[in-house]
Amino acid sequence: MVKVTEIKSRMGVFCVVEVSGYKLVTPCDTRVRIIRSLSEKEMTADDIAKEIGASYSTIMDHMDLLEKVGIVETFLRKVEGENGRRKICFKLVQGQD
Repeated sequence: MVKVTEIKSRMGVFCVVEVSGYKLVTPCDTRVRIIRSLSEKEMTADDIAKEIGASYSTIMDHMDLLEKVGIVETFLRKVEGENGRRKICFKLVQGQD
């Protein structure tokens, strides 16, 4: 079964196609690099920006779309040695079998 959904984000309107449990979004090299980075470990937007050489705002725009599509999810992580301060982190959503 194929399901097509339209998603609105800060970067515009995208078409998401779901086929056999996979979600496909209009190709973008930056999103592919973000997903590759997150496949290795959970990261903050700052960490991702440094790793792939993009700005923080660019990363956040892409994360907004990837979260709305259901590819990534956010969570809060306590920052060591900063009096309980927390950072927003991202991780890939685990596949559903």
